[in-house]
Amino acid sequence: RANVDKAGVSIDFDGNGLTAYGFSVSAGGSISDSIYRNENEGNTDWDADWDSATHIEGDAWFAEVFIPWSIAPMKAQSGDIRKVKLAFWRMVVTEGRVNTSIKGNPRQEKFMSLFHDYTFQNYSVSKLDFFPFINVTEDRILDEVDTKVGMEVFWKIDSGKQLNIALNPDFGQVESDELVVNFTSSETYYSDKRPFFSENHSLFDVKSNEMFYIINTRRIGAAPDYNCASYAPEAQSACEASQVGVTDIDYAVRYTQQNETLDFGFLGASEADPAYSRGNDFYAVRLRKNAERYSLGYLGTYTERPVLDRDAIVHSLDLTYRPTDTLRVATVVMGSSIDQGIDNSHSSGEAFRMGITASPNKGRWHDVSLMFFDDQVDINDMGYQMINNWAYAGSHNGWKFTDYDASSPLLATEINANIAIETNADFSTAGKSIQFAYGGNFKNTAGFKIENFYRTAGKDFWITRDSLAAPAINKPVNYGTQLHLMGPSNKFFNYGLQFNRGKGSEWYSALGYSTTYGAKASFSPRDNLNFTLMYEHGYEDDWLNWIDDNLLGIYQRKQRTTVVSMNWFGGDKHELRVKAQMVAFTARQPSAYLGDLKGALTPVDVALSPFSLSDLAFQVRYRYEVLPLAYLYVVYSKGGRIVELDEEDRLGKLYQRPWDNPQADSFTVKLRYRF
Repeated sequence: RANVDKAGVSIDFDGNGLTAYGFSVSAGGSISDSIYRNENEGNTDWDADWDSATHIEGDAWFAEVFIPWSIAPMKAQSGDIRKVKLAFWRMVVTEGRVNTSIKGNPRQEKFMSLFHDYTFQNYSVSKLDFFPFINVTEDRILDEVDTKVGMEVFWKIDSGKQLNIALNPDFGQVESDELVVNFTSSETYYSDKRPFFSENHSLFDVKSNEMFYIINTRRIGAAPDYNCASYAPEAQSACEASQVGVTDIDYAVRYTQQNETLDFGFLGASEADPAYSRGNDFYAVRLRKNAERYSLGYLGTYTERPVLDRDAIVHSLDLTYRPTDTLRVATVVMGSSIDQGIDNSHSSGEAFRMGITASPNKGRWHDVSLMFFDDQVDINDMGYQMINNWAYAGSHNGWKFTDYDASSPLLATEINANIAIETNADFSTAGKSIQFAYGGNFKNTAGFKIENFYRTAGKDFWITRDSLAAPAINKPVNYGTQLHLMGPSNKFFNYGLQFNRGKGSEWYSALGYSTTYGAKASFSPRDNLNFTLMYEHGYEDDWLNWIDDNLLGIYQRKQRTTVVSMNWFGGDKHELRVKAQMVAFTARQPSAYLGDLKGALTPVDVALSPFSLSDLAFQVRYRYEVLPLAYLYVVYSKGGRIVELDEEDRLGKLYQRPWDNPQADSFTVKLRYRF
């Protein structure tokens, strides 16, 4: 539970500052594990096999953890002694304080590099696990029952080598994604929670926040490619009716080998052939050279998409250089080459990112970032790329203050000041921005944050999707304020409030003002039971939406979002989660405009309809731990998206539409065993 005391340890098994693993346990016995990369970037999708126990006695509580040497891939180290780095911490919720053995935490720029050195006996551990599974799913819409049987093999050959194989894997997720309504030209990124891809994957994790991922494992098993026009007329309708949103996998394999100075990895997967389609093949090779002050790596991917007769190759080089303990340089250079036979096209492009981070002392950090994506680079066949035709230069700076005397209600405050410029690949300015934020925490554990931004007038080069008639749209000066408030931490009740008012943000430009307010409350009547309710309401004047080519519409936009969840834990074995996400998005009073070569918008007599969008994701998930990493899942899922050309505004009616007419309605029982 989020509002009880916790204790934990973070371990860098190789002692080189590249990868660390976090293990934490709460006073009530709940556990959490995570992976850290790039100094302070955490990922909690990892799920590992380790043991813990807690005991409460009077005003004190005790925790013990057992972490086996087989928990994670480790570099082979010569000799009888293994050098590792550790950090210990304890969170005292009622005081809003975290006591650590180092002068840092994951919320600061410096974290992994501050771990303390320790030595242990150098063990070489071999472990072989088989995970057979059976999955039975009832599709209540198609009135079909599908049964699937497969197996995953996890073989830790020794301390530095590991082989994972999945045969006929069930790569369907038993945890629903967050609902996102996205009308922009950029794809929404979703993390992968499937065990095969979240475990032992850190070697392949070359990325930059959510701007790009050289490997996006959600591509594997995604929606198939279709070319229904290639079939005879009588078969085209059957092809269109047979289209599905996911693809079965024949096999997936991953091998990693980590030595003292050189790492190697291979990842491959082959999809099955759905009706009226053919599965894709994915391959990746990883090399990384490690030294005391730097690591230099190569990651290459190859994707074959036979329906499109498309071959996509991506090469990337990544360098992390630490010339001093207070300075870090991280660079990624990538290039893509794509041949597509279905339309006889070829494209190639390049991109890079460079970041320099300086942390002169505990309470101060400075970051300079440069990024460039030309207009042809495309890593999306096996990776993820938010944008192309884009360049960025910016500096992020932070100062933290903790020296408050006993009479002050403040525990700590932080100031952030950022400046940035964005352009297209030809270096035509899209906008310049400055952002200032001030926030802090009180001794009673309450918190606040105030953000203000200003963005100059500029051009939006991406909204028209490369239209030759309107390559860009002019955008006005943008500015705004955001306010976040967090109530004092309480074992029974916690809450947070937010309010935003302005035009656009420091990252994107808008035509009109928008206002958003929201609240989130969490109730915990017992240590093992938690209820959460979140509601957000936003509306925007003059919302600009792309229709086609250089035709755009301006609407009055309103979006309401409700998230309700319940989490119950029955000891160490039972877990019940219920979650409902509902979105009501409405666009009213539409007006049509044509963009021109100069970026101006001219009214045009084209009829546009108002529309209402309703989104639902509802899931009840029960999980029983048969053995560590072996689970029985019982899952009911229902949801979908409904778009109507009307002006319905009643929230209950909008939320009810996808419930009454769902696109997905299924009941699943899955047993994943281990031996």
